[in-house]
Amino acid sequence: MNRALISLAVVVAIALLLPACKEHSQAEPAAMKKADAKAYTGAAGEPKVYTATGWTAGDDASWQNQIRGRTQGQNEYVRISATHGSATAPDASPPAASAPAVAASEPAVAKAP
Repeated sequence: MNRALISLAVVVAIALLLPACKEHSQAEPAAMKKADAKAYTGAAGEPKVYTATGWTAGDDASWQNQIRGRTQGQNEYVRISATHGSATAPDASPPAASAPAVAASEPAVAKAP
């Protein structure tokens, strides 16, 4: 009886685990597939609220300008130089250290050692 119960449990376990070894199809059904559109054409029926100013749907040149502008907005070298001035420019020099002004009319006093 014990042996029959163990063999039944093994058969049930194999029956339950065997479908897990099967590879399922990963292909999309034909109804789900659609042709890709060019990115610069925009989405059909897209409200103007969600489009960037200066971009015209269907115009590749304005699309490229928008992408270039966004990319430059993420460029740290451009962002830092725009906010702090050009730190690498050859004419940029550090500010002069402020020293107390000494009037020319005051005589120099020599101190004894």
